[in-house]
Amino acid sequence: MDEKDLKYGLFADAPDLVDTIPALGKLKKACPAYISRAEKAQCIARKFAREEMLPRVLAIDTRCSKDPQYVDWDLWRKANDLKLNIAAVPVKMGGLGWSALDNAVLVEELSSVCLANAANITFNTFGLLGALVECKTDIVLNIIRMMVDAQKKGEPLFWSWAITEPSAGTDMEDGEAMAQMKASTSARKVPGGYRLNGTKCFITNGSLAHYVIATIPMDPSHPKESMATFFVPTTTKGFSVGRIERKCGQKASQTAEIFFDDVFVPEENLWEPPGRGLRHTREILSITRGYIGLCGVAMARGALDHCIRFANQKKRNGHMLLDEDWVKFAIADMMKDIMAVRAACYNFAIALDTSHIWSLFEKLPIKASLKILPGKMILGDALLNLSRLKPVRLLGSKYKGSIVSDRMVEKFVTEGSALKVAGTDLAVRVGSRVLDIVGLEGMAYDLGMEKYFRDAKVTQIYEGSNQANRIDLFHNTIGTLR
Repeated sequence: MDEKDLKYGLFADAPDLVDTIPALGKLKKACPAYISRAEKAQCIARKFAREEMLPRVLAIDTRCSKDPQYVDWDLWRKANDLKLNIAAVPVKMGGLGWSALDNAVLVEELSSVCLANAANITFNTFGLLGALVECKTDIVLNIIRMMVDAQKKGEPLFWSWAITEPSAGTDMEDGEAMAQMKASTSARKVPGGYRLNGTKCFITNGSLAHYVIATIPMDPSHPKESMATFFVPTTTKGFSVGRIERKCGQKASQTAEIFFDDVFVPEENLWEPPGRGLRHTREILSITRGYIGLCGVAMARGALDHCIRFANQKKRNGHMLLDEDWVKFAIADMMKDIMAVRAACYNFAIALDTSHIWSLFEKLPIKASLKILPGKMILGDALLNLSRLKPVRLLGSKYKGSIVSDRMVEKFVTEGSALKVAGTDLAVRVGSRVLDIVGLEGMAYDLGMEKYFRDAKVTQIYEGSNQANRIDLFHNTIGTLR
């Protein structure tokens, strides 16, 4: 960090969580441990973002432009050593035990430097997220054990969520659209399981994934009524990776085609039966859309941080660019939008801890089990084998179902959709406005500001296009009143 840098945003001292979102001060008095842990998370994440990510992100971006398969494994190992890729796993099981709020802090700090590299670290929480949405006891224990074992060995373990198809993108996330989509994949029942065929495209981590959670219809002519969710190891015969996309932005995050050629999935790896696949998708979206909104806020903040840094060091007409009134007004205008959407995103994260699947870790049965049972027993073979018995296997999903209702899922989809649109539109808007301020000189590649604009654009498209998110927001609010 240059000594001329103003201590703002990424370049400020952490923790400043309560200072920048004052309402958290009240919560800190009521729940001191909850906010103190988030502050600790911010210190760890900002230090990693500033000291480990910032010096190398442009070199990674350049390398990935030439070779879309490149991964900076040294950066990944540093994150793995800090357990940032298993942060949400309970401490007793080997993780950091970070809440939804803590993970929001992690996502914001890393994404403020580079969303693509942040994705290689934080998106790995998706394995646990998918398991918790399913919440069958053996699935949750097995996936946590895999994640913890890989972290201890320093080995990568990547997950991907395969929704998008060549002829169906956002259609896969909306019931009305799904009823009219043309499916590119299909599944059929066979003895002992299912056979999958077809193509998925634009799949994040598709080329790195060890396991894929795929939504595929049994009847392509009636996808909504027959959509199922499958858990597929990528070592399965018939699974293959196609083209790895060359992209305008987020180059360090690999996006690929994946192919299913008569891939066999055993019965136990059917996560949701035909007709329930859309429900599984909606529940995941009810969590992830809010975080994508926060990613957008983080990119806007990062672009503005770099703009302020440049304007504070660039002299024009005998004074610093930052001293010009038009620049002050423009920066203040961007700051007020970032502050407003950021506060809403943190409100969403706290709500996840209060009412959604993250709250499971605070419920008495699970909290007591984590406190009483030794860590080795929780992730040991004996308990895992016990959890595979049908009554025990279904216990977790029944308990979760009593907490996370369909109505609650749609409520969080609504809130998440609003944040996703607000945050990602803000990222594109701020990314563009920053370039207007710094001019041609500031747009130089080695200053890093133009990268934010390139990275931001695709966030308006994935996790459901912003148009589809607006439709969800309308249908789940005004639509219910008509």
